[in-house]
Amino acid sequence: MNKISIAVAGVLMLLLSRLVLAGVMVESSRVVFSAADPERTLILFNSNAYPVIVQSWVDDGSPDGTPENAINSPVMPLPGIFRLEPGERKSLRLLATQMPLPTDREVLYWLNIYEIPPADARLPKEAMLVKVAVRLQLKLFCRPAHLELSVDDVAEKQQFSIFRQPGLLALKVTNPTPYYATFDSVEVTDGSESQQVNVGMLAPFASKTLRLNGNQMDFPKKIHFLLINDDGNRVERNDTLR
Repeated sequence: MNKISIAVAGVLMLLLSRLVLAGVMVESSRVVFSAADPERTLILFNSNAYPVIVQSWVDDGSPDGTPENAINSPVMPLPGIFRLEPGERKSLRLLATQMPLPTDREVLYWLNIYEIPPADARLPKEAMLVKVAVRLQLKLFCRPAHLELSVDDVAEKQQFSIFRQPGLLALKVTNPTPYYATFDSVEVTDGSESQQVNVGMLAPFASKTLRLNGNQMDFPKKIHFLLINDDGNRVERNDTLR
């Protein structure tokens, strides 16, 4: 492939990625559904230059999930299917179904937003190819009312410990709270050396053990981590293991 072909291919890939990424936009990256408030509203916006059909449902987050399989879910989005014109904003209502849920901890579900572009026979075939159905999944946290611990204290309550396993060191991260803890990043520093650890998301009252590079038990070790809060913002905290 010559330089011109490579350049053209690069431009096409950039255009295609923008077309695929553009579409129905949601006002929030996550939804917290409190038992104290049986209804939430989410604003959707169609940034496409063409109308789309939007289908929404709540399930357990399976990549193969469909509305037909989302029978047992604690939240029902209404309308479940609707048309969204170019530049139009529309409210999606989220209603509690009264499905029994734990009262001592959050439960995680997923809100699916499925965007279906129109099939327009008048468009050139090449233009139709870049119009693909896009499925967006948002975390939906179903939160009981009157939990003893405030959600603002989740970051402060996270626990870290380092111990030796055969031939390696391991970091144990424990979430002792009734809320999900979503880690954006975790960095372990020992003197002048630092390493990133991928913790991801911890369920309520759960823990995760991850391997560390090296096998030295030297202390103190410093922990720097970022948690994502209800608003989708990062909360920064530090800890020291001695």
